[in-house]
Amino acid sequence: MSFKANWAYDFSCNQSLEEVIAVFNDIGPWQWQLRDSYMVGSYLNTRPMEGMHVRVHEYPQSFLKGPREKGFLALLQLEDDSVAEQEDVDRMFRELLNRVMATDINEIEPYD
Repeated sequence: MSFKANWAYDFSCNQSLEEVIAVFNDIGPWQWQLRDSYMVGSYLNTRPMEGMHVRVHEYPQSFLKGPREKGFLALLQLEDDSVAEQEDVDRMFRELLNRVMATDINEIEPYD
Protein backbone atom coordinates (compact mmCIF):
# COMPACT_ATOMS: atom_id res chain seq x y z
CA MET A 1 0.00 0.00 0.00
CA SER A 2 1.37 3.40 -0.88
CA PHE A 3 0.34 6.75 0.52
CA LYS A 4 0.01 10.21 -0.95
CA ALA A 5 0.23 11.49 2.64
CA ASN A 6 1.49 9.79 5.79
CA TRP A 7 2.10 11.92 8.88
CA ALA A 8 2.00 11.69 12.67
CA TYR A 9 1.79 13.68 15.88
CA ASP A 10 2.81 13.27 19.49
CA PHE A 11 0.74 15.15 22.07
CA SER A 12 -0.22 15.36 25.72
CA CYS A 13 -3.76 15.26 27.07
CA ASN A 14 -5.13 14.95 30.60
CA GLN A 15 -8.08 12.88 29.39
CA SER A 16 -8.23 9.11 29.11
CA LEU A 17 -8.62 7.32 25.79
CA GLU A 18 -12.28 6.66 26.68
CA GLU A 19 -12.86 10.37 27.37
CA VAL A 20 -11.11 11.35 24.14
CA ILE A 21 -13.29 9.05 22.01
CA ALA A 22 -16.44 10.42 23.65
CA VAL A 23 -15.44 13.99 22.73
CA PHE A 24 -14.31 13.02 19.21
CA ASN A 25 -17.60 11.22 18.49
CA ASP A 26 -19.72 14.04 19.97
CA ILE A 27 -18.01 16.59 17.73
CA GLY A 28 -18.02 14.51 14.54
CA PRO A 29 -18.03 14.31 11.61
CA TRP A 30 -15.80 11.24 11.88
CA GLN A 31 -16.98 8.27 13.93
CA TRP A 32 -14.31 6.61 16.05
CA GLN A 33 -14.05 3.09 17.44
CA LEU A 34 -12.05 1.88 20.42
CA ARG A 35 -9.91 -1.06 19.33
CA ASP A 36 -7.45 -3.34 21.07
CA SER A 37 -4.24 -4.87 19.78
CA TYR A 38 -1.71 -7.18 21.39
CA MET A 39 1.14 -5.07 20.00
CA VAL A 40 -0.09 -1.54 20.76
CA GLY A 41 -2.85 -2.03 23.34
CA SER A 42 -6.03 0.04 23.19
CA TYR A 43 -6.29 2.68 20.50
CA LEU A 44 -8.80 4.83 18.62
CA ASN A 45 -9.50 4.17 14.96
CA THR A 46 -11.49 5.89 12.23
CA ARG A 47 -11.85 5.26 8.50
CA PRO A 48 -14.32 7.99 7.55
CA MET A 49 -13.86 7.54 3.81
CA GLU A 50 -12.19 5.23 1.34
CA GLY A 51 -8.41 5.44 1.53
CA MET A 52 -8.27 7.45 4.77
CA HIS A 53 -7.13 6.01 8.10
CA VAL A 54 -6.48 7.80 11.40
CA ARG A 55 -5.36 6.12 14.63
CA VAL A 56 -4.66 7.50 18.10
CA HIS A 57 -2.54 5.47 20.53
CA GLU A 58 -1.96 6.18 24.21
CA TYR A 59 1.49 5.29 25.51
CA PRO A 60 3.15 3.59 27.22
CA GLN A 61 1.29 0.31 26.77
CA SER A 62 2.20 -3.10 25.38
CA PHE A 63 5.12 -2.65 22.98
CA LEU A 64 4.34 0.99 22.16
CA LYS A 65 6.63 3.67 23.53
CA GLY A 66 6.64 7.40 22.88
CA PRO A 67 9.12 10.24 23.21
CA ARG A 68 7.89 11.10 26.73
CA GLU A 69 6.98 9.16 29.84
CA LYS A 70 3.30 9.23 28.83
CA GLY A 71 1.19 10.76 26.12
CA PHE A 72 -0.51 10.04 22.82
CA LEU A 73 0.59 9.31 19.27
CA ALA A 74 -1.58 9.89 16.21
CA LEU A 75 -0.99 8.40 12.77
CA LEU A 76 -2.82 9.87 9.77
CA GLN A 77 -2.67 8.15 6.38
CA LEU A 78 -4.14 8.89 2.97
CA GLU A 79 -3.77 6.20 0.34
CA ASP A 80 -2.85 7.23 -3.20
CA ASP A 81 -6.44 6.87 -4.46
CA SER A 82 -8.09 8.76 -1.58
CA VAL A 83 -10.12 11.83 -2.51
CA ALA A 84 -9.31 13.38 0.88
CA GLU A 85 -6.70 16.12 1.01
CA GLN A 86 -4.02 16.27 3.69
CA GLU A 87 -4.71 19.92 4.49
CA ASP A 88 -8.42 19.24 5.16
CA VAL A 89 -7.78 16.10 7.21
CA ASP A 90 -5.08 17.82 9.22
CA ARG A 91 -7.28 20.84 9.94
CA MET A 92 -10.12 18.59 11.17
CA PHE A 93 -7.79 16.49 13.33
CA ARG A 94 -6.15 19.56 14.87
CA GLU A 95 -9.62 20.87 15.74
CA LEU A 96 -10.36 17.57 17.50
CA LEU A 97 -7.11 17.95 19.44
CA ASN A 98 -8.15 21.46 20.48
CA ARG A 99 -11.48 20.12 21.78
CA VAL A 100 -9.76 17.60 24.08
CA MET A 101 -7.37 20.35 25.23
CA ALA A 102 -4.30 18.59 23.85
CA THR A 103 -0.98 20.29 24.55
CA ASP A 104 2.62 19.87 23.44
CA ILE A 105 1.49 18.91 19.93
CA ASN A 106 4.52 18.00 17.81
CA GLU A 107 4.76 16.53 14.35
CA ILE A 108 6.83 13.34 14.40
CA GLU A 109 7.94 10.74 11.89
CA PRO A 110 5.13 8.37 10.87
CA TYR A 111 5.21 5.06 12.69
CA ASP A 112 3.45 1.74 12.22
